[in-house]
Amino acid sequence: MAHKKHIKKRRRSPIRFLFLLILLIAVLIGIVVFMLHSKLGKVQTKVLDQSQLVTVNNDNNMKDYTNYAFFGIDSQTGSMSDRGNRSDSIIVVSINNSTKEVKLLSIYRDTFLSINGKYSKINAAYSWGGPELAISTINRNLDLNIEKYATVNFKILANIVDAVGGIEVKVDKSIIKNLNSYIKDMNRINGGNSSTIKSAGTYTLDGNQAVAYSRIRYTAGGDLARAGRQREVLEKIFEKGKKNPLKMMSVMDEVLPQVKTNMSQDELFKMVLSVFKYNIKDQQGFPWNQKEMRYYGSYYGFPTTLKENAIRAHKYLFGTKDYQVSDELSKINQKIIYRAGY
Repeated sequence: MAHKKHIKKRRRSPIRFLFLLILLIAVLIGIVVFMLHSKLGKVQTKVLDQSQLVTVNNDNNMKDYTNYAFFGIDSQTGSMSDRGNRSDSIIVVSINNSTKEVKLLSIYRDTFLSINGKYSKINAAYSWGGPELAISTINRNLDLNIEKYATVNFKILANIVDAVGGIEVKVDKSIIKNLNSYIKDMNRINGGNSSTIKSAGTYTLDGNQAVAYSRIRYTAGGDLARAGRQREVLEKIFEKGKKNPLKMMSVMDEVLPQVKTNMSQDELFKMVLSVFKYNIKDQQGFPWNQKEMRYYGSYYGFPTTLKENAIRAHKYLFGTKDYQVSDELSKINQKIIYRAGY
C-alpha cells in the first residue's frame, strides 16, 4: 500500500516578520536621519563676535524661553552679505522650553529706535553692522537676550512654498494691483511665469506669488500690514511643512546654502527633529502703539512709547507682569520722546 508523503509547509513566524519589519524601518529612518544631518551642513555658518553682542537679562522669566532673531533681506542680486543689506523682515521667535509653544513678534522695519546710539529705522542696523549690531539693537530696545539668529533672502521662500505645494491665502481686492506688480517682479528676479490675480478670493499661491504677497507695502496698513502678511506666510509654510516633511527634504539642497546662521549643524539637527513638537501659539507686531510721522524727510514709526511697548512685549512673550525696563531702555525712551516731540 502506497504511503502518501505529507510535506509540511514552513510557516513564517509572525514574530520574526515583525522583527524584520522593525529592522527595515530602523534602517530607513537611519538613512533619512543621516541624509538630513548631512544636508544641514550646507547652511552658511557664521560665528558671531561675542564682544560686539549686547544682551539684557533683567526679566527672570526669560530663562524659561529660548529667543531667536529671524532676518529677511530683500536683496535683488541674491547677495547674503552681512553689510549693505537692510533687513526688511525682522521677527523675534520665542520658544517656551517646556511646552514648545512658539510666539512670533514682528518688529516693523520703519520703527525709530536707537542703533548703538544713532537713531534711525531699525532695518538699517543689519546693513550698518551685520547680525551683531542687528541683534544687539533688538536686545537694547526691547530688553531681550537673543544670541542666535538666522538670515535668509526672501527669494528662497519661493522655493520652500513650491516644495510644500503652495499656501492658501485670502486675497483682498485692495491689494490686487500691488500684488500683481510684485508677482511680475518676482518672475523677473526668480524666473518663472506665475500668473497674476484677477479678482479677490481665496487662492493657493505658488512660491513667487506668496513672496510677492509678503512684500506688499504701499497699501492700507503700510508696513504693519506687510509684517502681518510676512508672519502669515511663514506660519503657513511651517504648518504645511510639518505635514509634508519629505517635500521639504526635496528642496533642502537648493534652499539651505542660502541660509546664514550662527547655530551649529547639531543645533539645527535637534531643532528639525523636534519640529513636530512645536506649535505656533500667537503672532503679533511691535510696536503695538506708534505714531507715523516725517522726520528729516523720511517717514518713521515712533513708538508711543518705547517703554510701554517693551513692557507689553515682555508680557506677551514671557507672561511677565509689570516688567521694569532697564536704565538704558529708559534713556532711549526719553530720547525718542524728545525727538518725536510728543
